[in-house]
Amino acid sequence: MSMKQLETFMSRVQSNDNIRAEVQRCGKDNSCVVKVAARHGHKFSPASLSRWQKDHD
Repeated sequence: MSMKQLETFMSRVQSNDNIRAEVQRCGKDNSCVVKVAARHGHKFSPASLSRWQKDHD
C-alpha cells in the first residue's frame, strides 16, 4: 500500500509546482519528504522512499 501512495505522491510532485518546492526544500531529508507527503494525504515510510529513490535514480 505504501508504495502505491509513494508513486501517487511522486506523480503529484511532478505536476504541482508548490508541492515540488516543498519537497526540494527538504533536500536529502527523507523524513521531511514523508511529512510533506502526509500533509497532502499520502502515507509512506522514509525506508520506502529510499527504496524508490534507488530504483529511480
